[in-house]
Amino acid sequence: MSPALVRFSGGAAWLRDERVTRHAGVFRYEGLEPCLAELLDRSALRFAQRTAAVDRAGRGITYRELWAAAARVAGGLLDQGVGPADRVVVHYRNGFDWLHAFLGVVLAGGVPVLPDPTCSDAELEWIVADSGAIVMLDGKVPDGVAFLDGGASPEELALLYYVRKCGGGLHGVELTNENILSTIEAVVHAMDLGVGGVRTVITAPLSTAVGCGVQLLPTLSVGGTVVAAGARGIRVPWRHLRASFPTARCVRGWGVAETGGIGLVLPIEARQRHPRSIGIPFGGMEVALLGPDAERGVGELLCRGPSVARRYWNDPQGTAETFGDGWFRTGDQVEIDEDGFVTQLAVRVS
Repeated sequence: MSPALVRFSGGAAWLRDERVTRHAGVFRYEGLEPCLAELLDRSALRFAQRTAAVDRAGRGITYRELWAAAARVAGGLLDQGVGPADRVVVHYRNGFDWLHAFLGVVLAGGVPVLPDPTCSDAELEWIVADSGAIVMLDGKVPDGVAFLDGGASPEELALLYYVRKCGGGLHGVELTNENILSTIEAVVHAMDLGVGGVRTVITAPLSTAVGCGVQLLPTLSVGGTVVAAGARGIRVPWRHLRASFPTARCVRGWGVAETGGIGLVLPIEARQRHPRSIGIPFGGMEVALLGPDAERGVGELLCRGPSVARRYWNDPQGTAETFGDGWFRTGDQVEIDEDGFVTQLAVRVS
């Protein structure tokens, strides 16, 4: 990657996590669960009586109820021939059906395939073919004898997001169990979620990296409650959220599916000093600049860290152009100040 590459490590002291250490030149988390299914299983057992989710009608479901329903979906998928590492497209509006289907695929040992919420019917058909999905869940949720797969390893594929790429079309972003679990740990730590019963309003479609990886999964991991406010393809306006939840803690950030949905965070404490910034790296994320003005702190933003995807699914050319030496080329032009805060100058049009 040339002509110039300048790396920025570290970040604000209050965002650093002692569990992140450098291995073979890249930051990684210590002590992660082997896979997403095991993390969520432990959470379901620990917080069985707590309310896990509330739908748009105000109906609640406990962790025990959610996990039992998901296990029955897993059994139903097993009856349809879904096995370990098989891909299954999940395509519902935000709500209990989406949660049951997504978690059911995880418990069956499969890989949830999450389409961009703006996909057309023709694009959905292409995603099914490109991903090699065994089935697409978009109607009645499968139901069978409760089943829980034995689990997977950290390096195995855990989730496949289909996102729009520069120039048009779609491609799948591969995230491993380690990628997903690292994002969860980073969000829990940076936002200080704890296990005190946090309540998270899902403001994005659950099929997106923000809705799933940044909002849903970290909340479930700590026994919190998710409120499915945003419908599929519809984002809840920020001003409406602030008016509805005036005491909520608001955190800005930046991320894309390739970084697990988030990679930079700007807590409210830093906004006065850095009003234009989109955040600072956290959770083992490192950022770098590529381009002739990189030495001056301006260039294309590159990211590297434990939550960064390894490649695109079935797209070797896109992978070669975008990933290299552990770095992900975002295509965004940014400025990085001496404290590591990133300001966007131009965004690559997709």
